[in-house]
Amino acid sequence: MVFILSLVSKKEGSQRLIKDDGSISDKPGNIIGLHLIGIMWLGLVPVFVLKLPVLKTFTGSGLQDSSLLIIFFGLLVLTAAGALRAGKNVQQQISNTGHHNFQLPAFYAIRYFIIRMIFLFVYELWFRGFLLFYSIETIGILLAVSVNVLLYVMLHLFNTKKEMLACIPFGLMACWLCILFNAVWPAVVLHITFSLLYEINIYQSHFTTSKTGV
Repeated sequence: MVFILSLVSKKEGSQRLIKDDGSISDKPGNIIGLHLIGIMWLGLVPVFVLKLPVLKTFTGSGLQDSSLLIIFFGLLVLTAAGALRAGKNVQQQISNTGHHNFQLPAFYAIRYFIIRMIFLFVYELWFRGFLLFYSIETIGILLAVSVNVLLYVMLHLFNTKKEMLACIPFGLMACWLCILFNAVWPAVVLHITFSLLYEINIYQSHFTTSKTGV
């Protein structure tokens, strides 16, 4: 189902709010709709139909060793820096090309980013939570991580080659942290941090340019 949704969003030109060239999608309603479908399929179905343990999978065993938390926060800072750098590169591209073809109202953007955070939460809960941990129980850590990263890369098959390759180190890091903490919250925090910093940074540049132009 997720592969089908990815294919549909690609054909409809509504994969994401921020396109690869830095422009904002002119089909914001489709993007929110696809996110809501993803939330229902990856979130509501596993929880209410399959009865999978959300709290236990998300939090793990509770309090963690301080050295592990230091490692996580270090990686979180690097992830945030990478998102800001990627966003600035796109902003520079926008500035050079003058590519401001569609301005998104602020009220929609707020709604989108809230739904986006919920989607990323259920996405990681399923992918690096339920799928990863149950796979480890069935086929072992090495094969489970390999399958998880492979599927993660394949889910980005309809995106750019650069993004597909970037999924490999990010997927490995997310899996490693979730196994290390025996919980999915590290992957949730990393993914939401990167996505929001990257998209909000670029959206803000569009919105600021629009206001300045007015």
